[in-house]
Amino acid sequence: MTDSLNKQFSQIYDQYIDKIYRFVYLKVSSQEIAEDITSKVFIKGWEAFKSPKKPIKNPGAFLYQIAGNAVIDHYREKGRSKLVS
Repeated sequence: MTDSLNKQFSQIYDQYIDKIYRFVYLKVSSQEIAEDITSKVFIKGWEAFKSPKKPIKNPGAFLYQIAGNAVIDHYREKGRSKLVS
């Protein structure tokens, strides 16, 4: 079962890694930040994918949702750090 999940998620990763990275990069305009956020997106995606709670019917839409939320979180954190000087 785990091998099957690993293989499935590996295919999803290969299919979406460049697309998610580009999506994030266009929002943050920094290669380092985009790479960091993209890695977090796939870690969260993997955690949800291996969870037996409910199946993910559209992995692409799910990853884009995580990516959008991660970008929002990034700007929230960035805003907070500017306020604390």
